[in-house]
Amino acid sequence: MDRDRIIGSWRHVGSTTDGKPRAERGAAPKGIIIYDPHGYMACHVAPDREVKKAGAEPTGAEAKAALVGHIAYFGTYSVDEKARTVTHHRQGSVQPGDKGDVIRGYEFSGDRLILRPVGTTTEVVWERIK
Repeated sequence: MDRDRIIGSWRHVGSTTDGKPRAERGAAPKGIIIYDPHGYMACHVAPDREVKKAGAEPTGAEAKAALVGHIAYFGTYSVDEKARTVTHHRQGSVQPGDKGDVIRGYEFSGDRLILRPVGTTTEVVWERIK
């Protein structure tokens, strides 16, 4: 069953749009997506850049700069094996207003999971963490 195959922790390998690398997160963004056996998931991708803060607390501009290109959300998930989609039912996110369902087409390739946001030409590649 595909639902059983998706369970686990996956390391972000990279993403493309129209077959070309997406550069907005830098050369080597880091990330993880986790699907647990109870139907919960979390996704976090951090851009490959450092944003420094001048004082003990970040300024509004520093905080905004740190969030640009950052993906971090959690919730539950469901797998539709017939449609070959996984739906992330987002319950919380670092981005304002970023709640609700997102549907991803999925494909397995060896130890990799390829997610494709439905309606886009984007592919996000994840590698199983062993």
